[in-house]
Amino acid sequence: MPKIFKENKFALFVANIVVISIWLIVIKSINQILLTDNLPFYIYYLGDLIRFVPPIWLTYYLWIVRKN
Repeated sequence: MPKIFKENKFALFVANIVVISIWLIVIKSINQILLTDNLPFYIYYLGDLIRFVPPIWLTYYLWIVRKN
């Protein structure tokens, strides 16, 4: 982990927000391309899991596992 994140919690917070924002924008555009209206309901639930679980894992890793 870069030294700035160990010294500055605000930088870590901003980096976390930026990475999550980029992830959500990319996944939203991919979902709009791939998902159509005639899919089974569980495909939409899988799309939501792919959209929201990785940012939660990233936040958990950065703030709890690393214990900066």
